[in-house]
Amino acid sequence: MTMANGVADSAGSTRLAGPTPISTEVVAGDGSVHSWSGFSTGPRVLSDAEVEEHCRLLLGHGVADVADRAARELLPFAEDPAAQEVVRAVIMHSATRTTRGFEGDLSDVVAGRNPYDVAGYLESRAVTLAREGDVAVGRITPWREAVAFTGVTAVDIGAREYYYLSDALLTVAASPGHSALLPLLDWYRTHPNAVVRLYALDLETQIFLLWLKERLGLDILRVDANGPVVSASWNRKEHVHPTVPDALRVAADGLEPDDLLAREQRMSSAYQLLGMEIPVLPGYLVPRGDDPEEFAAGLRAAARLLLERYDVELGCLKPCEAGDGARIVPCVDLRDEEALARHAHEAHQHGDAYALEAHVDFATCDIAGRQFIITPSGHIQGGRVAEGLTLQLMKGCSWEGNATLLAEDFAAFGLPKTVYASMMAAVRAILDAFGSPQAKAQGCAHSLVTGGIDFAVGRIGGRFGDRLVHGVIDLNLSSHGAVYMRAFQDTLSGAAGPVHVATRVYRPAAKADLATTISRAEQETAPFRAARVVASVPDRWGMVGISGTSTADAVSAVEALVARLHTAGLVGDSPA
Repeated sequence: MTMANGVADSAGSTRLAGPTPISTEVVAGDGSVHSWSGFSTGPRVLSDAEVEEHCRLLLGHGVADVADRAARELLPFAEDPAAQEVVRAVIMHSATRTTRGFEGDLSDVVAGRNPYDVAGYLESRAVTLAREGDVAVGRITPWREAVAFTGVTAVDIGAREYYYLSDALLTVAASPGHSALLPLLDWYRTHPNAVVRLYALDLETQIFLLWLKERLGLDILRVDANGPVVSASWNRKEHVHPTVPDALRVAADGLEPDDLLAREQRMSSAYQLLGMEIPVLPGYLVPRGDDPEEFAAGLRAAARLLLERYDVELGCLKPCEAGDGARIVPCVDLRDEEALARHAHEAHQHGDAYALEAHVDFATCDIAGRQFIITPSGHIQGGRVAEGLTLQLMKGCSWEGNATLLAEDFAAFGLPKTVYASMMAAVRAILDAFGSPQAKAQGCAHSLVTGGIDFAVGRIGGRFGDRLVHGVIDLNLSSHGAVYMRAFQDTLSGAAGPVHVATRVYRPAAKADLATTISRAEQETAPFRAARVVASVPDRWGMVGISGTSTADAVSAVEALVARLHTAGLVGDSPA
């Protein structure tokens, strides 16, 4: 058994300051006060006015000028695996407003659900991406445990009251002397060609990095993140489908369903803006304006068009800006206008557009006593198409991990290799679209360096009958959870090709800190397997990974590992 944790760089040992206190209450949008407990951070989020103020203080101009500067001065970095250069990196993963991390956690608090602490797990799990000589930036307790255990050089900026690390960075940068950031500035002066590895290059992060670049006297900073236009505008579902008015520009009479679907896809913004031609499921974008009745009417119109054009009776309602399966409503009866009105009322409160898509009866595979739906994902990694697909491990609409999925694994589940090849081609088409002349006109040429593309494989009925269909269902164009599966796989793979691995998300018990979990995982892993503990944020979020000989074997092994951790009292809920 091999435990693949840590980089063991003794030169990088760092003395961390004691954690600062954080608020214990949070005020919801309706003014109600709730307990904010068990989080790694406080609930403080900078307002738009405060971000503007920080921007003017740090850069001498407002946020309106940030995107143009970022496009010129923060350049996406595509790493060449064959290059001899050792590229040092700053690991700095912040939750982001673009996927509404704070709103998701606050929604759980208000509803009495156990939240996942998105900011906490995003910061802490990123430490496993560090290599020898890298530096990690953070401030929360699980992150501190991770850097202490691995020996990664660390810059602890404090400011835990701020939910988003990006907000904390802006606040510290704007403070007199910005003393907490002096170690980072010193490190960067020694490594001026380093790359900043980010979760997302959102507005707040752009402001901070432009300030950092100016303080260092550099012309550019290299970032392992998508360009500003991709980060701000493309990391969402709304580009997959056309709106109803745009779809109605396609004359449907006499068209077979596949031809109709292909023509409708060309009315989507993905095709209209970038020429991105990809397989999709029937579905329509429902934009959100201020009027809830107008939004409800748009949802009803989308339902009618799915019924009229494709004869499908069930839909799936998906928010365009939420992550990890949040707020998805499957099995929506497209004929029930009262139910559609209820769904519209609930959806409109969240502030983003929605997609209404044909509901999929997913193809499935049975592994280790569990039935998994087949929702493959392909990835852009370092500006290139990553080898092979992964099987997303899903529990309902929620993502729980990934496993290596090669063409032979796909066929072993009884599915055609032609579908696998089509999905790989779609990933390539998406990357190519961001290198097109249209992308240059949109200000995002060659600025897609990382992302996940999620697919559905299954049956939707209606005019498609009982045959298998597949299509892109999400453009997750930022750093993502499968990065950790891929990173683990890369440490084990060689010239013979990729080794199968699987990762699994679970909720750790309150006593399951990182060191305890790593120690137990080591005891519970067979000698012929490799294992990794990616993160363990007690009572919130954990991830482990393990190697295998096939998709099914790796998934079986990771399910067994989580079950054994549960038996040891380190998993707080049922492992299945």
